[in-house]
Amino acid sequence: IGSVHVVNGKDPYYKEMFQDKSDEEAYAETFAATLKDLESVEDFDVLGHLDYVVRYGPEQDKFYTYEKYRDLFERMLELLLENGIGVEVNTGGIGYGLKELHPCREVLKRYRELGGEIVTVGSDAHRPEDICREFKRAEEFLRDCGFSYYTVFDKRTASFIKL
Repeated sequence: IGSVHVVNGKDPYYKEMFQDKSDEEAYAETFAATLKDLESVEDFDVLGHLDYVVRYGPEQDKFYTYEKYRDLFERMLELLLENGIGVEVNTGGIGYGLKELHPCREVLKRYRELGGEIVTVGSDAHRPEDICREFKRAEEFLRDCGFSYYTVFDKRTASFIKL
């Protein structure tokens, strides 16, 4: 799993990332950094919690939409598909009060529309009681986005499991 946690030396988990900038600016900065990383690194199988930054913005996903960042998301998805890299659906944001899973529904639907098939599910568990948290919700989310299976990896070999 490849994931972006540090943007210009700051992790969104720590509030200083949002000092002196709006959520929209911080999100755009993070998505641009993710795109830059995708342009330079491709030796991983799945991009984890693509919109992780949204968990930590002061307004979280209140005003967050796919459309605001369409150009960045489109290029990210193109690179993922070109390189055979999948997307992780991450349920961890629910514990932070988000309305949806990561990535947001519109991003995942667009990935599927473009031909994306590799999708894993993770809970971002840092405590035993959070392992597989909200996985039933992830199943419904995947179906709604056009998927009929999810992916697991063993030694970097993908297997597809029917939902």
